[in-house]
Amino acid sequence: MATIKDVALEAGVGVGTASRALSGGGSVKPETKERIERAAKKLGFVPNQQARNLKKQATGCIAVLCPTIYHPFFAKMALYIEDEIYALGDRMVVVSSQDNLQKEKTILEMIEQRRVDGIVFITHYDHGDIDPNLPIVSLDRHFGAGVPYVTSDNYEISRAAVEKLLAGGSEKVGCVCGATAVESETKYRYEAYLDTMTAHSLPARLLKKQFRHGEEMRIMREFFEAYPDVDGVFAGSDMLANAAYHVAMERGLRVPEDLQIIGFDGVLDEWRGHPRLTTVVQDIPALAREAVKLLMKRIRREPVPARVEVPARIVIGETTR
Repeated sequence: MATIKDVALEAGVGVGTASRALSGGGSVKPETKERIERAAKKLGFVPNQQARNLKKQATGCIAVLCPTIYHPFFAKMALYIEDEIYALGDRMVVVSSQDNLQKEKTILEMIEQRRVDGIVFITHYDHGDIDPNLPIVSLDRHFGAGVPYVTSDNYEISRAAVEKLLAGGSEKVGCVCGATAVESETKYRYEAYLDTMTAHSLPARLLKKQFRHGEEMRIMREFFEAYPDVDGVFAGSDMLANAAYHVAMERGLRVPEDLQIIGFDGVLDEWRGHPRLTTVVQDIPALAREAVKLLMKRIRREPVPARVEVPARIVIGETTR
């Protein structure tokens, strides 16, 4: 098996130069780097990632913690984060907390024990005791000073979604959103709904509560029991919007003739079910890219912005007029 010394000899350079060129560290002229890479390929040299990580005092592993991998939004987010991590030559481990607070605390301890280099942290719980100096990046959630997060333009795009329902002829528009124990940007979805209804001098029909993923049908039945006259629904997720459609069918309502529905996330596109959902589509690849960028800077102890916002867009389907 070829060693770094063999590569250096083949390329006609010193061992240190060959090592810097292949690790991406230090300053090596482009033509020299290209010669070294050709030599490495010719000899079939494979860098020792474990040794490299030891030298850098790093594990080469990033953790992604989410409430459940069962939910299509979290599954997609993990997929695109892995693409970004893999492109950097690192590995990723996904941990599904199943909304278990103690399990999440155990994962946080992995950073302190240096078993992972950093964490992309998505939770429904308040971890107010997080050390702001730890290399952690959040999606939507606020953990206080020092922990940056990536989010969509929740407020602006939610107002546009509610306006779309009103423009389509709905007057009794309702909203169903999940609540979290931790401060989250997702709150701007129902706040935008409330502000839009107030601006039109229309009464609000809001159901906002904590629930587990997989309970969307129960939550939506509860909503329709409370507001049986609703003729438009802005849902805080595509899974809630999908549940709204099925509950509407149970109640003999036609979509979109009797009831318009707009979801949020844009994660049911591959299902190609009927009807195609009108929804707010979050740019999940961009959210993942920005989260990994922030995390790598945090690991290198570089300054980062407290908040990075990625625009979302409304995609028209068959559930609105």
